[in-house]
Amino acid sequence: MGELNTENYKIFESYIKESGNTYAYSGDAAVKVSAKLFDIVKDMGLNPMITDEFKRGLVSLFNIEVINAPDMVNNRYIFAPNHVSDFDAIVLGLLIPNVRIVAKTDWTNNEKLKDFLNAHYNLYGLERTSMSSIKGMLNDAVNYFKSDDENKHYLLFSQGTISDFNNNSPERISSALQKISVKADVPIVNMFIEQVSIYHPTRIVFDEPRKFTSKDNFSEIWLERVKTMQNSLEPVGRRPVLSNKHSNNNKAGDMFF
Repeated sequence: MGELNTENYKIFESYIKESGNTYAYSGDAAVKVSAKLFDIVKDMGLNPMITDEFKRGLVSLFNIEVINAPDMVNNRYIFAPNHVSDFDAIVLGLLIPNVRIVAKTDWTNNEKLKDFLNAHYNLYGLERTSMSSIKGMLNDAVNYFKSDDENKHYLLFSQGTISDFNNNSPERISSALQKISVKADVPIVNMFIEQVSIYHPTRIVFDEPRKFTSKDNFSEIWLERVKTMQNSLEPVGRRPVLSNKHSNNNKAGDMFF
């Protein structure tokens, strides 16, 4: 859609720099950034309240390239991407049709974000440190698939929060998706997503769908497959720029896990 050089784009660029180029935001910062996305899409001559037009705007803004996408219209999948940005769910929720995304309650319970999120997304709010919330999410996912025969999808970040999977130990990766896959009899599609960028291509790679059994070591398989997808790109997939918080949460039990 051509190079953007609007005042809204410059403000958005300043927000990125303020984050240390991490593309990670929370609280009031998330509200400001989300509102600015709408403004940028309007500057493109698109309507950000129409999901397809909002999608076209973000695909252009973040230079998104999709690789090996499965047939998401005629099948149902559980998606398992890595997590490197607070824009991951915003982008993937537009690229994957009819998907419910597990998101942190910091976003779903933010009253100032509800209009933005409800316009385009189906979210399940998860309190990551609460076992009852995690159990509720597992039940929600299984019931979501078993309630009807509609072709729909579920997405969960197995890392729990933003981190670089290249530094994660297997213990750091949740096996919740494996349990959902077994109980709902729905295949998992592992994914590699580069940290979104307004300066570089943002490549999103889909793995081949796979059904898991209770005997599989999901955490090790997930790490191996995502690294394989990252390294299959030419040039090799970019490593994310992370805050100190998100750079130091690599093992179970580490601060910020």
